[in-house]
Amino acid sequence: MAVYASGDGDLLLPVRPLMTLNARWQFVLVYTMPPEAKAAAVEGVSAAVADGALRVGEEAGLPLHRFPLERTADAHAAVESGAVGKVLIDVGTAGTAP
Repeated sequence: MAVYASGDGDLLLPVRPLMTLNARWQFVLVYTMPPEAKAAAVEGVSAAVADGALRVGEEAGLPLHRFPLERTADAHAAVESGAVGKVLIDVGTAGTAP
């Protein structure tokens, strides 16, 4: 799970259940990066995917289940029911079916 956020507050994690799932949390502070660095990162990752250096999705052996933001509850239900692969929430793609 990657967390991209800013702001104050504590995040409480249920350590034992997450350990048994081999869950991994990574916090990324992208708001401290200059806009040029963010643009270069997006361009580099996009180029790697386009060139086939980073394989994603079914052809890489990992199904993607996409949900628009307004269907976040459905995405959560998919995770809870044991969906195989990555469950993604597309922000800004209202009306897109998984």
